[in-house]
Amino acid sequence: MSGERNGLIDYGRFLAALGIVWFHTQAPGSRIAYIALPFFLVLLSMPSSSSLATRAKRLLLPFVTWSLVFAMLSTALSLKNQAPPFDWWRWHMILSGTWIHLWFLPFAFLAAVVSPWLRHPLASLGAAVLTATLMVLHGSPATVPFGQWAFGAIPVFVGIAYFSWGWRLAVTTLFLSTLILFVGQPSPDNITILAGTGLALLFLSNHLPTTAASDWCARLSLWIYLSHPLMIVIGQSLRITYIELGLFSLVGSVMLAQIIETVVQASRKGRLEF
Repeated sequence: MSGERNGLIDYGRFLAALGIVWFHTQAPGSRIAYIALPFFLVLLSMPSSSSLATRAKRLLLPFVTWSLVFAMLSTALSLKNQAPPFDWWRWHMILSGTWIHLWFLPFAFLAAVVSPWLRHPLASLGAAVLTATLMVLHGSPATVPFGQWAFGAIPVFVGIAYFSWGWRLAVTTLFLSTLILFVGQPSPDNITILAGTGLALLFLSNHLPTTAASDWCARLSLWIYLSHPLMIVIGQSLRITYIELGLFSLVGSVMLAQIIETVVQASRKGRLEF
């Protein structure tokens, strides 16, 4: 596989981020939009030259920062509803973050830690099959964020198989693990995992050159993912519902992400000039 960056993946990340926004608005079609999550998860295993310490900074620092942002939002909402200011706090938030979508960041760091140990073809395949078997025998964990981690494990293992040995092993890993889930534990999540992971493999197996547009999509996708609940809350406070809430949140999240990106780039430029 070529080390050249794939512009198609940049577009895919952007569309997946929008899919997550739509899912969280619970607008019509939200269940279909949920395939965006396993799409993202497959990409967590993409090889990187960054050290583990650098990855920790890139993933865990935003986790802490955005947890503080949403902690302030939750406190403000509690006060608005005349509830105790910290009534929203749960101990699982130490791992999951103060808004449910933030579980993705610690999980992404965990994936970076375990990926090097599972690059043997039997290791990634065996880990996926074992995970599927355990989910059939014991069910998905009910505790947050371990239920989310269980959902994310198979796409990550499929990603490891793809980046280590190519699409044949990845497809085999996906087929066997989801077959176990479909037979032993029927659930809509099985279809989501299969569809989203398969879509990621399709994008990875094709290539487009990078462009200014694909670079823009790549830079905004994470900001959209991290900040979008703010726009959903604003839309709900304006009593926007149904499809209108989905459209409002999509447009608003892209605009907010662009503002954040502009501020971040200006801040980095200022530090360099200083």
